[in-house]
Amino acid sequence: MNSCNCPNTCTCNSKDGNYMFFGNLKIIKKHVDAMLQMAPEAVQQILSNGHDWAADHIATSKDDVEEVAGFLMNEVAEDNDYNNQQPQFIPADFKNHLKKLMPERIEKTKAGYFATTKTGRRLSQQAKTKRAALSQLAAVEIAKHKK
Repeated sequence: MNSCNCPNTCTCNSKDGNYMFFGNLKIIKKHVDAMLQMAPEAVQQILSNGHDWAADHIATSKDDVEEVAGFLMNEVAEDNDYNNQQPQFIPADFKNHLKKLMPERIEKTKAGYFATTKTGRRLSQQAKTKRAALSQLAAVEIAKHKK
């Protein structure tokens, strides 16, 4: 590691290539770490008070970062263990907190994806694609709010 924490050769201050890539990653990590230190209840209250746009931005950002990370991990090494690693910045109780926020969710199995209820009961007997399971959850949410 260098003084700027770049592995191997530092590219942070270089004007060659994609030097902004690593700088932007560091800024993203800094802000994510700061948000994860906030009290979840306080953040939930803020989001519930008309600021649901913030959750949308996080969701789209997660998708973008996940796509780039997956691409780079596949390009760098095919035999990496990236997809099986638990990210280091997620608090230990985050899974339980997420279950409280999202009682219905998607369960990934070897056969495919299943939409599940808050009790863990599968909403279908056959495995689906991830997109189909998300569509099923969306239909459940729409039905819940039509009442």
